[in-house]
Amino acid sequence: MIADDDSAILALLSYTFESDGFKVSLVEDGVQALALASKQTFDIILLDMMMPGLSGLAVTESLRQHANYTPIIILTAREDDDLKITGINSGVDDYLDKTTPQREIIARANALIRRNQIYQKTGTAEKQIESYQFKTLTIDLKTKTASLFNEKIALSKREFNLLVFLVQHQDIIVSREAILTEFWGETQEYETRVVDVTISNLRKKLDNRFIKTKRGFGYQFIEDETT
Repeated sequence: MIADDDSAILALLSYTFESDGFKVSLVEDGVQALALASKQTFDIILLDMMMPGLSGLAVTESLRQHANYTPIIILTAREDDDLKITGINSGVDDYLDKTTPQREIIARANALIRRNQIYQKTGTAEKQIESYQFKTLTIDLKTKTASLFNEKIALSKREFNLLVFLVQHQDIIVSREAILTEFWGETQEYETRVVDVTISNLRKKLDNRFIKTKRGFGYQFIEDETT
């Protein structure tokens, strides 16, 4: 699904995606986008940042609150790093300027679809491990929830997946670039700030335990280790 109030952009993106084999649904405002995404399943959703009715971020937040984790790309005419970080923390999977070459948009979309499919397959295939249990922390892979001192932690999908990722790699130090590539598909140095913001938010929810910063190298999960 592509949502944008600019008919020229809709026509261009529609042509590009259809040429790549996609079946495309088009809407012209945020209200229509939310309604359609709530009742129909998509492989990828592209949302204009500023649309009539609801913004792209508002649509994203509503979908995530209702457990709709379809990959979402926000398209915007603004270059604003703070706005980008706000979008990522709201559940946006990628954030592209409208001047981005069409083929790159397609490549980003396909990468997000592949990662989402791998995540879904992993989530159903790894039945042998249903949870991780530490002294004060429980991570339930079946319900995708985490509890600290027997109190459930309010984690976003990305925060939960990042926590599991760090736990699964707790014997090694994971670089910011590796985390960025795994969860955002980006490797540019300036983009690593979004990793720091997400790690900071996750760390606060974990009472500043478990995730240790290895300066100059990255992050590591260490049981009951304060930072």
